[in-house]
Amino acid sequence: MKQDKIDVKVITPKTNRDANGKIYVRKSQGIFQVLRRYGGWFLLVLFAAIPWISYHDQQAILFDLNKQQFQFFSATFFPQDLTLLALIFMISAFGLFFLTTFLGRVWCGYLCPQTVWTFMYIWFEEKLEGQANKRRKQDNNKYTKNILIRKTIKHIAWWVIALLTGLTFVAYFVPVKSLAWEFITFELNFWPAFWVWFFAACTYGNAGWMRSIMCLHMCPYARFQSVMFDKDTFIVGYDTKRGEQRGPRSLKAPVKPEGLGDCIDCNLCVQVCPTGIDIRNGLQYECINCGACIDACDNTMERMGYEKGLISYTTEHKLAGNKTRVMRPKLIGYGIALTLM
Repeated sequence: MKQDKIDVKVITPKTNRDANGKIYVRKSQGIFQVLRRYGGWFLLVLFAAIPWISYHDQQAILFDLNKQQFQFFSATFFPQDLTLLALIFMISAFGLFFLTTFLGRVWCGYLCPQTVWTFMYIWFEEKLEGQANKRRKQDNNKYTKNILIRKTIKHIAWWVIALLTGLTFVAYFVPVKSLAWEFITFELNFWPAFWVWFFAACTYGNAGWMRSIMCLHMCPYARFQSVMFDKDTFIVGYDTKRGEQRGPRSLKAPVKPEGLGDCIDCNLCVQVCPTGIDIRNGLQYECINCGACIDACDNTMERMGYEKGLISYTTEHKLAGNKTRVMRPKLIGYGIALTLM
């Protein structure tokens, strides 16, 4: 029986990791990073503000575990109403399936709390320790007094954010005003205090230290997303036909060197990647569709005077020169199921 053969390509991966595996993420600027940043800030403000919303002199949204009830403005739900919660989870799941089939892992790149908090922590690193190359050089050399002071301030800032995150999360289950006052005055009971510090430690560890480890090895979504992908799913893709053969060239060169494609092999797409991959090697499960490499590449193409879009949100069919089918059975099926629920 004839068997289909899978083409295998041997590659030497380029990465922004050091010898110990730590990723140094270079700052990327562009339209997609603006969308990601403002989307992240909107979700952060929403997350922090909801517990402080009052309705008829009481917290508007509160999962009151002591009274075993969920308060949502004027409605009160009890444990026997948890079937409604199950339905909400099912709707959310099918919404995620629909979004993933259509636009790939945009949830991971723009909306996931792990991504939002990670980029926030990276911002403090950039402000206090410098850009990625500078941080890598500092970490590979002996620490000076100035570097130690900067790192100490960074970790203090990380812990402050982590504590505020822990307090905010617990405020969805304990009245926020009493929680905040009792925490400040060290009068908070054991279990609320335990969960505040527990979630603070999780935030500090995940966003400060683990980062891409969560996305690559611990997040179940990263594993089962491939079931929802097809060749018409919008992904971050590199146009091999246009980019290869890649090679460096002078910015002042009036004509593109013969035999070279548009990729100048600057490796900026690798340096800005939060998961440390080279998108030019094709579709990889580590890619979270954040668009950082798109913005970095578009900026390079603009400086070189080339057309943008060498790396873009595209589909495997389009990269192969075929037409993308947006409306297809799988996407329609998820849409119908979501609508019915």
